[in-house]
Amino acid sequence: MVLVVDDTESVRKLLVADLSQDDRIRVEQASTAAEALEKAASPDCAVVVLDMILPDIDGLQFIDQLRERRSNPPAIIAITGASETLLPDSIIEGPYRGLVSAVFRKPVDRAKLRETVAFCVNS
Repeated sequence: MVLVVDDTESVRKLLVADLSQDDRIRVEQASTAAEALEKAASPDCAVVVLDMILPDIDGLQFIDQLRERRSNPPAIIAITGASETLLPDSIIEGPYRGLVSAVFRKPVDRAKLRETVAFCVNS
């Protein structure tokens, strides 16, 4: 299962629709970190497409809490509207090497995101 986490409904629905084109992938969604943590705690969750700025906690806090809940957490694909200057990839990837598979800037290259999700699901 792939979990799309974004508090902006239009972005979340677009990403879910894009990723659902692959019949081999079951896609679920969440609009808050609390809802996402419940779903991502399931061993069925293989990939989380995670907006780094959520209304309840930020993406880094989400990743920390997910690691506390699952000894073998899913791959994380981070998405953010922040510029590289404000939020460098190294801030996201550095402490979470091996867990964060990719960082995408909004607007997201949806074809590349689909490729990355498919790669992570099949790894």
